[in-house]
Amino acid sequence: MSRIRADRIVDRAATGAPLFPNGAVITGVATATTFSGNATSATTANTATTATNAQGLTGTPNITVNNIVGAAATFTGVLTYEDVTNVDSVGIVTARGGLTTQKLLKEEVNVVANKLSAANNIYVENGMVHLFTTAESTTSTPNIKYNAGTDLNDKMSIGQSIVVTVITTANAAGYSANLTIDGGSNRTVRWIGGSAPSGGGSSGVDIHTYTIIKTADDTFTIIGNHSKTS
Repeated sequence: MSRIRADRIVDRAATGAPLFPNGAVITGVATATTFSGNATSATTANTATTATNAQGLTGTPNITVNNIVGAAATFTGVLTYEDVTNVDSVGIVTARGGLTTQKLLKEEVNVVANKLSAANNIYVENGMVHLFTTAESTTSTPNIKYNAGTDLNDKMSIGQSIVVTVITTANAAGYSANLTIDGGSNRTVRWIGGSAPSGGGSSGVDIHTYTIIKTADDTFTIIGNHSKTS
């Protein structure tokens, strides 16, 4: 193995840095006052997949990169966001401190320009609160699903619960005494107060709230509450 021993290497004119057109392989630590360059790209054998990697970068005071992508990341200092609108995580997000959130907790409301008796499918993918703005005219039975093609039973695990609120524009003849989940027959609802609704309000809105607890496959404990407003 040949070696070059030198305290300093410069270009031929001694006015700049030497060039390494074929790259340089460093097995030890490379120290620089600044670092500028692109991530390396490699094509996986027998595929057309190209991976871009930037690995083992450290420095003082800062290293600036465009995107950080990884299966896992550990931050021992302070992570600062300025314009974060969403955090999409399939695992657990833990923040020791310094995580700023909005003080206003907002929830999606699905506003339907119809009456429940004419559009009784409640898709919780659209939100947990559903407001029907057309005055009711008769009784109705909400049918709660995740969305049109997915059953609620398939999206909930045993031991989980959700709370669904259905708000209808009041009419004395319009109320909901029954409930279905994922279609089919009526489910047993344990009504607060001991009995199912027997009439709607005379003004304002009627509020039907359902706490749905999955206790086994396609088996739910449902607690219902019906409130009238002025």
